[in-house]
Amino acid sequence: MESTITEAEPQSLDSGTEGPGRTGIVAILRGHLDLFLNAGSLMATTAITSLFGFAYWWLAAQSASKEAVGQASAAVSAMTLIGTIGMFGMGTMLISDLPALRGRKWELISTCLLVAGSASTVGGLVYVALAHLAIPGLQNALGGTAATVLLVFGIALNAMTLVLDEALVGLLQGPMQLMRNAWFSVIKLALLGALVVLPLTLTGGELLLTWIAGMVASVVILGRALRRKGMIDSVRPRASLLRGRGRSTFDHNLLNLATYLPRAALPLVVTAVLSAEANASFYTAFMVLSFLAMVPGNVALTLFAVASGDKAALRSKVRMGLLICLGGGLPVSLVVVFAAKPIMSLFGAGYAESAGTALMILALTYLPFVFHHFFLAISRVQGRVRGAGIFSVFAGVAELAAAWYGGSRGSLTELVTWVALVMAAETVLVAPTVLRVVFARTPLEENIMSTTSLTLRERAWLPLEYIRTVGPLTGVTAERLRNALIGLHAADPTHRAVSRLDRAGARWEHMDAAAFAAYVAEAVTDLGDGPVDFDAMTRELQAEQRAHHPVRILAGGGYVAMKVAHAYGDAGPVNVLLRELVRAAGEERPAVIAASARHRWALPKAWWKQFGTKPGRWKQGLSFARPPHQEQSATRPWTASLTVETARSADVLGKMRVWRDEHSPGVTTSAITFAAFTAALRELGLNPDMSGGTFLADARRYVDKGVSIDSNFCMGPYLSPASLTDPQAIHTTLKAELATGRILTMMLLREGKIAVTGAPGLPDPYPGEAPIEPRPRLTFSNQGRHDVLADLPWAVDVAGRVNQSVPTLNGPEGITLTTSEMGGVLHLEATFHASTYDPAVVARALQLVCADPAALIMATR
Repeated sequence: MESTITEAEPQSLDSGTEGPGRTGIVAILRGHLDLFLNAGSLMATTAITSLFGFAYWWLAAQSASKEAVGQASAAVSAMTLIGTIGMFGMGTMLISDLPALRGRKWELISTCLLVAGSASTVGGLVYVALAHLAIPGLQNALGGTAATVLLVFGIALNAMTLVLDEALVGLLQGPMQLMRNAWFSVIKLALLGALVVLPLTLTGGELLLTWIAGMVASVVILGRALRRKGMIDSVRPRASLLRGRGRSTFDHNLLNLATYLPRAALPLVVTAVLSAEANASFYTAFMVLSFLAMVPGNVALTLFAVASGDKAALRSKVRMGLLICLGGGLPVSLVVVFAAKPIMSLFGAGYAESAGTALMILALTYLPFVFHHFFLAISRVQGRVRGAGIFSVFAGVAELAAAWYGGSRGSLTELVTWVALVMAAETVLVAPTVLRVVFARTPLEENIMSTTSLTLRERAWLPLEYIRTVGPLTGVTAERLRNALIGLHAADPTHRAVSRLDRAGARWEHMDAAAFAAYVAEAVTDLGDGPVDFDAMTRELQAEQRAHHPVRILAGGGYVAMKVAHAYGDAGPVNVLLRELVRAAGEERPAVIAASARHRWALPKAWWKQFGTKPGRWKQGLSFARPPHQEQSATRPWTASLTVETARSADVLGKMRVWRDEHSPGVTTSAITFAAFTAALRELGLNPDMSGGTFLADARRYVDKGVSIDSNFCMGPYLSPASLTDPQAIHTTLKAELATGRILTMMLLREGKIAVTGAPGLPDPYPGEAPIEPRPRLTFSNQGRHDVLADLPWAVDVAGRVNQSVPTLNGPEGITLTTSEMGGVLHLEATFHASTYDPAVVARALQLVCADPAALIMATR
């Protein structure tokens, strides 16, 4: 093979089905890393803010007067209460809507931040007015004019940061909100420490200033981190994005307040019907319960965020969430039940005497908390927010009434007993909703015989797909292709080509014969015997949403277009599959694809062979070229419109070789093709980015002889040749890169990251804006020779044969050039967005490459 690069896919490591052992458990846990990571970050946020909060108030108590601490704590309480109300449901609305929003995510987030800030400002002004007009105690806590203005600003800012944190949860960026809250906690404590060492008498306003300064600084740090990661597009508020979301926001706000206010009011009820001393004991016990309830609360919130973007994953996420809450939290709650009095004695002997039994009863409400939180999350995901809100209103009123009734009987123990009884009754009402999801089964699942987990390399490529279109052929119809696949399934039901791809669960699902017969009918679409547009077939598959079919086929008019999930395989395995299916269909027989040996440690062994025993190569193997930072430029509204233009030539390869022998001996025809295409784009005025490009490289060259990789084993390093219009520069740069073998390190790092963070089953949505003056960002993929397809039942000679290889994803400014040879004919495909570049111009560039690549290259010298 003359070419040096090729498109490839991840290697599969597991061939057997999952069992109850360690491999199955690890696979299940990996499939729920989004739940673990984001729920864990929320719990860590609570732990960090609580720890640093305790340190903050301890230091404040040691260095400021009681009056100053009281003024500051009153201000923080007002910020928390009014800010929470002032969120106005924006945070949970964002969690619900962000996963399905294509582009403009940050425009919607910034709009919601402004709404929450405005509403909370009004709330803050109302609070100040009430303090001055009706509540003298609060008026004294406000301090002077500057402190009052600072308080109103802090109330608005607190609401906005609360919405921002929930927006990050909606984006499944829980670690980012953890980072913001950690910085907030550290900075405000550091600022207080700086004030303490100064010769100042601390006031409540200065304490409040450290709190607000910490919030501002944490948001600035978060913004810089998000921009560094390229996660923020436009942050321009657009009120129009709220159109149609008013009812949803109201429903979420109703539900939020119905669950928040009754819990916040319980200490007031205890004080009113018992005493302030009883409330001190109750509040301490309730804090212990709140720490326990943090687990189901944060898991359910993350469940809502994850399942909002993938409702098909609801059941599996609910199951895992319940496993976390019941398996982890329930034993702890039982420990609290039996150790209630010793726990309360930590706060003083009087607390153990007055609230030890109360804590014991409250700890038993952990299970009702779990089911209530999961009921709310499921209701949000299933669009029954208003019904859940109304239920929560009545439940909250019932809990407060029960507290009042129990407390009026003169005992804190009776008060919490009646509240616990009401919560138990609520559990009886909400548990069926949760259990229906847990035990629900789909008709297809009843026909699933077994499953196989996706490997790390398969997961790495799960969001991507790859289309092969060939023809014209004789004797190949949709019905014959279905029969060939049914025959393959009968011989090997666990073959990945005849399995169902569960993107949410990250696994291959193997069906019985009856289920697969129905499944394959949907997988293969019959376009009829009439003439068809083979380019249109490719574009139709490009436009289809990613689904559970690892192999999706359109057949008609003598052409076959086959879209294959990148988790299945690359050019090599896909060509093997395509060849056998087409030949089997033409010969009216079952397809037969022999199982290949699984090489579990191919990548680590290849890396060790390349670097492990050669320490001198370690530095080189760990230095990666990165794409240059792209300067911000003016943008315009943009919508994705992925398309493809194709061309082929039976004589251009001969012309390339003649030119090469005279001007650039030793370079590959693929390097000449890449250089000529870049030169053609420049000649046509598209001004491609000449700083470098992405070159997809096959890593099979590094494995031992006899080791076959039947899935994906490639990487796309970013390289910067001296000139993208010089074949010699491209050839030299690529040859030097492949000699280092550092793509093996890149692959290992990618798999390590996926093992920790998980991989999405679907690609991130396209942005809503693109540069007004786009510059093509080039990706080059050479698939080498496809002569393995020479024995297909072709209807025409080699010059007239269609052989397309097309990806299904590209950035707004991206152009991917795919090249291959078959029977001496060069086949070219350019994939890009018609909403960015004129298809006629890109098609013209391909035609110029096929006509006279030498002239294009020489014109740039």
